[in-house]
Amino acid sequence: MQRRCSVIMRRGLIRGVICLLLVFMLSGAAATAYAAASDAPEWIKRVDGIADDPRAEEAAKAAEELEKWRAEKAQKRVPILLYHHITNEEFSREESISLITPEDFRLHMTAIRVHFNPISLRDYYNYVMCDDGSVNIPDNPIIVTFDDGYLSNYEIAYPILKELEIPATIFVVTDTVGEIGGAGKVNHSHFTWEQAREMEASGLIEIQSHTAGHVKMSEQSRGEQIRQLRKSKYDIEKNLGHACDMIAYPFGDYTPDIKQVARDSGYKMQLLVDDKTSEEDYMVNVPSEGVENITRMTIAGSMGNVNVIDIIRKTINKKNTMMAAAAK
Repeated sequence: MQRRCSVIMRRGLIRGVICLLLVFMLSGAAATAYAAASDAPEWIKRVDGIADDPRAEEAAKAAEELEKWRAEKAQKRVPILLYHHITNEEFSREESISLITPEDFRLHMTAIRVHFNPISLRDYYNYVMCDDGSVNIPDNPIIVTFDDGYLSNYEIAYPILKELEIPATIFVVTDTVGEIGGAGKVNHSHFTWEQAREMEASGLIEIQSHTAGHVKMSEQSRGEQIRQLRKSKYDIEKNLGHACDMIAYPFGDYTPDIKQVARDSGYKMQLLVDDKTSEEDYMVNVPSEGVENITRMTIAGSMGNVNVIDIIRKTINKKNTMMAAAAK
């Protein structure tokens, strides 16, 4: 009797297990059918493997957009223009390498505003250093810079730049800030720290280093090289209250060792230019070349506005040809 009861219990248990399995299978089929329905919640569809996880779709889209951004970045060509003193005084063609009349400067700025999209040197630095696609610059970018820190930059260039909304970076010789022309140190007057602060307050102008004393760096001792770089950095940071991390070398005079001294002194961007550069030697910048070999086009006062635009375009095309040939 007991054996018979045990057999019956086992059979009942087996039937129960089979029933539970059938219920589970039927429930799974029902869930699949529900998930396949258009009104099923997305989480049920994802659990059942019917719908793709939107996070994976978003990640794929973000990766595609990043690749597109990097491809566009590789095609950017950025000319940087260099000006010095603006004057109404007569000057020879030879002197025009660092001089330009107010009328011609306005024509130059108007022309680049029409044909290009001016950006700041800081914008370019941030763009080059970015690798996640979060920073952009417009097509046809161009950058305006000045060397030395002449009073004419404040009195003549600054109002024109404000009117046309063109940003610019001025590399100053800190030992001659505020000096009066003809008084001994300089031939042409330089703007003061107060005037520098006024220009920077506009949001268009940024002041950076052109060394302390405008010397040929390769002719100085290592100790003097360090002093020239660090003193100018200190003076700018003390008087203007922002980091000084860009250096433009006087006379385009530098060596690999000097560039290392600049890095060690806290400079993140280095501009390398030869004041005697001819139009044939002009180059533009591409982001892949980094921020320590920035080249500039020295704009002479003898260049008309139409001629300047033509020179810039030819230089961009030359860079395109060089890079295409290197890619083969």
